[in-house]
This record gives sequence, structure tokens and C-alpha cells, in this order.
Amino acid sequence: MIIEQKRWSRIMKLCKQHGVLIDRVIPGSPAAELGLQRGDLLLSVNGIRPKDLIAYRYLTAEEQVTLKVCEKGGRVVSHKIIKGCDADLGIVFQDDCFDGIRHCRNKCVFCFVDQMPTGLRPTLYEKDDDYRLSFLHGNFITLTNLKESDIARILSMKLSPLYISVHATSPVLRGRMLGLKKAAPVLDLISLFASAGITMHIQVVLCPDWNDRDVLEQTVCQLAAFWPQVASVGVVPVGLTKYRRHLPKLRSITRSECSNLIDRVSGWQKYYRRVNGVSFVYLADEFYLKAGLPFPLLDEYDGFPQLENGIGLGRLFYEDFRRIRSRLPKKLRVKRQLFLATSHSGAQVLSPVVHRLNFIKNLKLKTLSISNTFFGPRITVTGLLTGRDLTRGLKGVRGEEILIPRIMLRQDTPIFLDGLTVNEVEERSGCCLYLVEPNSTALVETICMLGGITFEKADCSSSGKA
Repeated sequence: MIIEQKRWSRIMKLCKQHGVLIDRVIPGSPAAELGLQRGDLLLSVNGIRPKDLIAYRYLTAEEQVTLKVCEKGGRVVSHKIIKGCDADLGIVFQDDCFDGIRHCRNKCVFCFVDQMPTGLRPTLYEKDDDYRLSFLHGNFITLTNLKESDIARILSMKLSPLYISVHATSPVLRGRMLGLKKAAPVLDLISLFASAGITMHIQVVLCPDWNDRDVLEQTVCQLAAFWPQVASVGVVPVGLTKYRRHLPKLRSITRSECSNLIDRVSGWQKYYRRVNGVSFVYLADEFYLKAGLPFPLLDEYDGFPQLENGIGLGRLFYEDFRRIRSRLPKKLRVKRQLFLATSHSGAQVLSPVVHRLNFIKNLKLKTLSISNTFFGPRITVTGLLTGRDLTRGLKGVRGEEILIPRIMLRQDTPIFLDGLTVNEVEERSGCCLYLVEPNSTALVETICMLGGITFEKADCSSSGKA
């Protein structure tokens, strides 16, 4: 038995050097019908070992596919599959980059990872700069680590869209911002990708006194020359934590600077809407909140091309509430006092919605604005609040029912950034926590559920203002 286990271990070790670990098999899929299981190793597809999910999808797009698999017991088998073109086999892998993630080799002056404390989960310290993750998941990349073969692959496979961190089109300034000892030109690559029809979304992390004012105008203007392939430019504020030590001196943007920025960018947006039909350049919600100014109108976001970058979340929240407002219940069956825990920025966005919801009889809804003591007071977004921040912020409401946005948690887990779980925060605070998706409909549905009624969703034609 021991000899057999050692033999199996050697076989699996050898296979792992040449195969891809299967994390999950979707029930009822072609892979499940073949008997493939979690822990099996995919050795090749049509005789080729895929190096990433992109290659795997390309190889398995054919109607006839041959899979070579090393089963958990060490037996190597081949399976021939005849399926519809582009039909999914139902195999899920643990990682998308089978040959390992490309890591960032830059030392950006604003890098958030370099400003984090020790002791957090290891994945939070991982700096990816991988064009494959940009294509698959919208991760922003700098392009500074691309090899000629990478560029050729992007062009030949038309990997589009890509999400690119530019920050400044000036090669010298961009090099300084990326922490390099040399210039970091980017326009030539953008031009090459644009000529191949590849769509790009650009990020600019705005650092006052570095790449703002006239430098930002030059950056936006030069990128606009590649529209529509460069489809959007998202400008986001630099995030500065209390752990920023022995790093280049940076400061947060001031309230008056936010107002001036919004006024200036608004002029550019009007120009690009007149010329190209879209705003083209978009500012993060934080700028409007800090300036105390309203978000742009829905149409001015052009479908929210950089929503995951914190651009347009507030407007989308209000638009969602506008659609459901006419269907709000007049009364809850069960009296409820609820607290909605969020960040300082989140509290600003929620204020008009909470005010309207408090007209519902038997509901008393209060916003709890939680300070970020973990990363520091300059971090005001909800997604960076930790379990410890929440526990501290709930001290005065022990025993109450608390609604928390799910974006505080690690994706698909009950774990906060600092490693605390929802159960641990409940135990420490004495409160009952309810997770809510970050949209108005989910908020109202949760309130109605706790109030003993079912929320009837609005149709898309309902109107009103948040």
C-alpha cells in the first residue's frame, strides 16, 4: 500500500510539471459525462498543453476535441469529444494562467500594495501585471513587461478589450511614476494595438503635482487621437494609507482641486460628446463626493465602461432606485430598526435614498458611517473597510440588526480584508449582520424581507428621482 502511494505521488508530481489541475467539473457537462473529477490533471488538448485559459478556450472551440488526462489514481487516459462549436466542456481550473501569473516589475510611486501593513492574506500582496488577466478579467496592466511574443499573440488572437494603466503619456514622467530609472513610452504600443482593432480602456491614477492639470490634459488629448480603439479614459484619485513610509512624497487632492478638476474635465467631455458622441474621459465618484457636487447624468457615462474602477457606481445606484421607487411599500408588516454600515463616501451616496426609505411605515433606517482606522482616514471607500473597522464602528449599537454591503468581503467568501469573518464580527459586536449586494434593489429587498413582506420589483418604465 505504501509503495503504491509513493508510486502515485511520483506520477502526480511528474504530471503536474506537464499538466493543469482541474479544480471543478460542472455537473451534466461533457467533462462530467466522461467521468473527469476535481484533482485530475489536464495534460493536453489536441496534443497541445495550454499555457493559460485563453489557449484552452481556443483549443477546445473546435467541434472535435481530444483530451489527455492524468486521473487522480495516476492512470493516463485520452478522451475524444464531439460537441457543438464553441460549446463549453465544463472544466473549471483554479488559475487562469497555467504557467504562473506575470508579476509587476515596476515600483509605482502610488502603489497601494506597497502601502499595506504586514499580516494580511498573501494574495493581497500579489502584484499582477499580466495581459491575460487584463483580457479575461479587466485587470489594468502597464505593458512594461510585454515580450515580442506577447505582443504578437495579442495581435494575432485579437485579445480585446485590454485595460491599460497609462497615468501620463509623457515617457519621462510615466517612467518616474512607474518607479523606473528610464522613460516608459506607451503611445507606440497603443498605436499598434489600435491599428489592429483592439479596444483599450485607459486608467490614470491622479497624483496632485505629478500628472494633474496641464499634464492630464495632454494625456487625455493624446489618447483621444486613438478613439474609438481607445474607448475610455478613467481618472481615479491616488489612495494613500497611514502605512505609507519611505516612499515618494504624495498628497491627496483637495476639495477645491476636485471642483476645478470636475469643471475642467466637464469641458473636455462636452467637446468629445460633440465630436465623437461619447464623453470619453470619466472621473471616479470620489472626486464628485469630495467636491460636494452631483454625479454626471446617466447618459454621460456611456454605458459605464469603467464601473469596476469606481466610476459611475453612485449614478447607477440612484438610477436603480429611480426605477423601483414607484413600487416601494407603504408599510412593513413587522417593525424594524435597521442600521446600514458603510464608509464615509458610501454614506454620502446613500443619504437621499435612506431619507426616502424612512417614509415607509414601521421602518427606522439609519446610516452608520464607519471610519477606516485600519488603512487610515484618507481611505474613504466602502470596499476597503475591514472587519476590525466594522467591529469598532458597531460599539454603540450592540444587539442591533446591521446591513453591510457585500463589497466589504472577499469575493464569494464571508471574509473581510483583515481576515476576520462575518461570524467573528457578529460575536465581537453582538450585532446581527445581513449582507446586501451594492444596489438599491437588493437593499429594498432585504429591508422588505426583514419587515415580513415581499418586495415587488419595478419594471424598467417607472420614473422618479432619487
